[in-house]
Amino acid sequence: MKFCDLHNHSKRSDGSFTPTELVKYAKEKDVSALALTDHNTVEGLEEFEGACLENELEYIFGSELTTDYCGKEVHLLCMFITSKNAHVIKDFTEKQLESKKISNIDLEKNLKNAGYDISLDELTKKFGKNIIRAHFARLLVEKGYLANTEEGFATILDASYGYYHPPKRLELLEAIKLVRSWGCVPVIAHPLLSVTRDELETLLPKAKENGLIGMEVYYPKFSDEEKNYLHSLTQKYDLVESGGSDFHGNMKSQGDLNEAKAPYSCYENLRNAYLALE
Repeated sequence: MKFCDLHNHSKRSDGSFTPTELVKYAKEKDVSALALTDHNTVEGLEEFEGACLENELEYIFGSELTTDYCGKEVHLLCMFITSKNAHVIKDFTEKQLESKKISNIDLEKNLKNAGYDISLDELTKKFGKNIIRAHFARLLVEKGYLANTEEGFATILDASYGYYHPPKRLELLEAIKLVRSWGCVPVIAHPLLSVTRDELETLLPKAKENGLIGMEVYYPKFSDEEKNYLHSLTQKYDLVESGGSDFHGNMKSQGDLNEAKAPYSCYENLRNAYLALE
């Protein structure tokens, strides 16, 4: 059976692999189609495309956008970004990153005031310019403040603790319309990590009306029962199934590339949906 992995991250956001290293690793893991979906950036496009072509690997270039739905953080994959529309999307993501920088400054100040030895200068030198909470978590782990990154997101890096104040985010339904206006395919990422089942079933008909095309069904943290449930929703709302491991290399301990075991048909069906837009 052929597999695809349509949700992965590189050093251009919060992964530990370069786009080229990610492609080579995907070949080692017997992945037949790969997507790079770094957070709120399109910076890896050229390197990723070149590496996929050189290694004869089918690919999707995308970006994982952080959006808001009823006060909850929901991630939306913008899939099939190309050199023709990347500049428009870059303008949008750079505005998002500016808002994120303000949030980072606030988080740095609050953590320092609470006694944590951490600074944005150190984070930038270690991880690059696009700093997000995962980088804070990783450095806090290295300094012994946390056992792992997951602990950070469950405690001091969660908004409920008061140190982290989320940046202003685009509303999910507006983001779906925006992705469609760019000529790209919007896919809701790991839905059951963001919203309850009741919230999801309220959301999906509205999202479909606004242009949603796909939803992740195959995800390492989802049980077979959850995957069956999400599959039933894709049938009910005529959505394309997607799947990915949300691989970050050693930045997060949540799983390996191709752990989602998404069938290759997910890639084929998403690509057909994209081609139907043209």
